[in-house]
Amino acid sequence: MWSIEMTAKYAGGVLQRVLLGMCIIQISVTTYIAFRLFAITRFSSIPRLDSKELKAVQKKVLDFDIGQQEAAIVLAEQEVKPMMQDGEVKWDAASKKKTVCILLDHPISRLVVEVWSKAAVGAYLWHHILEGKEALDDSIAGATLGEIIMPTFTLRYRSGPGVVPDTVPQNPSGVVLVVNGRTGEKVQEARTWLRHLSALPSKPPTVLLMLGNEACNNSWVDAFLAPRGPVVAVLLTYDDPRVDNVRFHQWPLGVATYRQFPVITEEMITEYSPRKYVCNFRATIHPNSSRVELLKLVKSDPVASSQCMIKVRDTWMSNESSESMDEYVQSLLASELTLCPVGLNAETYRVYEALSAGSTPVVEDIATRGHCDTNPWRLLKKHSPPVIWIKNWKQLPRILGKERRYSHQYKSLRQLRVSHWYEWFKLKMRDKFISIVTSSLLRPD
Repeated sequence: MWSIEMTAKYAGGVLQRVLLGMCIIQISVTTYIAFRLFAITRFSSIPRLDSKELKAVQKKVLDFDIGQQEAAIVLAEQEVKPMMQDGEVKWDAASKKKTVCILLDHPISRLVVEVWSKAAVGAYLWHHILEGKEALDDSIAGATLGEIIMPTFTLRYRSGPGVVPDTVPQNPSGVVLVVNGRTGEKVQEARTWLRHLSALPSKPPTVLLMLGNEACNNSWVDAFLAPRGPVVAVLLTYDDPRVDNVRFHQWPLGVATYRQFPVITEEMITEYSPRKYVCNFRATIHPNSSRVELLKLVKSDPVASSQCMIKVRDTWMSNESSESMDEYVQSLLASELTLCPVGLNAETYRVYEALSAGSTPVVEDIATRGHCDTNPWRLLKKHSPPVIWIKNWKQLPRILGKERRYSHQYKSLRQLRVSHWYEWFKLKMRDKFISIVTSSLLRPD
């Protein structure tokens, strides 16, 4: 029988368990409250952003610092080497040092693509875009030789006055021929090379990389296009209207390597040091050009005349001394802005040189005479460059006025953005070149 004493004993046990559970809960709640109070006290000084504020900050950083191509720019800052996978060109950062030949771990094809450079734009391709090296060729007097080994082929670069039709290999598998097509004399030299290629027994498919005519008069190339001739693809500087990204491709003018413009490294850009000049204007003044108007403006404007580096000349010079080139490079590195008026063509070396130095180009965005596309700078605009576009130099005083209001921090970050963008752009051009070579010259067995 269930007695009163047993009932009381059972009830007492239940009550003990309830009280024990309540004590455990109270201890847990007390511990949690104590921890929260400690956390609030400890971290209350750290600002919190709600989701809208966070998105705004993220957008500001992306727009201001390194733009939409953040991942590619980070890659471009590292040492990169070409990789081939599933028919697409990619780049990785496994290489830790710059070497003459970039060696890969997996098997390498013995197919050699010859690069015969007979124009300064070839030096821009090899040294600035591909980051290749070259040395004197022991087998050919007056010639230099360089190699970059890739997974499916080797690029073998030849340059110098000793590189002539009789001294280059006579049975190449594929050729990248770099020529100058600006003047009638240079076109004749280019024709000589293309006739030589047409007469070779191997009939090598050829990619023609050409410093184009500044008025885009490049129709002479048509006689050498496949199947009548050896040229299977053409890379042209300037805004030639025939660029279709199938047979004709646009190529950047780049820096003036014919004047020995150097590769500017990241270490040369001291982004945290104030730059001496608000702007620089260095140019040959052609009569009846916008450069005449610009020179008058910068001399009369109080900011430009006192805070900009101005150095002009009346006669164009094809070469620079090492001292004058060093002075020019230093003026770019010391200027926040670089004024870039048009020449015989809208596209000028100065824009690329300023970008490489982290100096923001102020670019005159107008079409020039000739047969080029009426929308200049197509290639650069496609990649959203960090430049200031203007239609008339009368806009310059307003631009210089804004510069005076920008903080040093803003200008420092802008320098980084400009130089990083240029590294990313060269990476894209490297990718483009290798892709064209791969699709045009590497024929299936």
